[in-house]
Amino acid sequence: MDRGRVQVGGRRSQVAGRRSQRRGEMGKRGQFFSFLLVLITLAMCGTSVGIYMIQQEGVQSSLVSPLVVLEVRDAKDVFEMREVELIEMSLRNMQSEFGTDEFLDEFRGVFISGISDEMKNFIFSNLTWKGEVVKREDIEDVFLENVVYNEGLSRVDSNEMVFGRGKIGKSFELRALDITKTNFAVDFNFEFDREYLITREGRGFRVEAS
Repeated sequence: MDRGRVQVGGRRSQVAGRRSQRRGEMGKRGQFFSFLLVLITLAMCGTSVGIYMIQQEGVQSSLVSPLVVLEVRDAKDVFEMREVELIEMSLRNMQSEFGTDEFLDEFRGVFISGISDEMKNFIFSNLTWKGEVVKREDIEDVFLENVVYNEGLSRVDSNEMVFGRGKIGKSFELRALDITKTNFAVDFNFEFDREYLITREGRGFRVEAS
């Protein structure tokens, strides 16, 4: 009986050992395949990045430069800062009573006469109006008074005054920085206008873009 038990016990130990060995082999295979999967994933990521970079280089060789657009945007911001400063200065020089037509007429005259060369240069550079290119020569003062700051764009009552700038545009041809590469010029056009709300505030005035 004891000998039989020993044999049975020995067989069980051998079976358990084989199972452990198989589990160990399966675990090693699982680790190997996991490691292999990581390598494949990294290789695919690297390939995708490489393809993207090649495509980017190809696209950039034909893209136009946005530099002009950024410069115009910055110049417009500076122009509108100067515009507000001139409005405030003109208001301080008024002699007529606020809220009257005489006040509005006087204000427009003082403002237009005070437009600086810097502001004029921005307005008339690459200027378009109603889809047509406008040249600065011989029309500067007339264009400023009758189009840009037309009388009909402004109004006044006892509580507030609205001072408007008419819609004008700018047109540019955008080109790539490196003209030795294949590139396609793009026409860039945009229009802009603005209204300012002016209200009495104590002894002074408050100017807000609307």
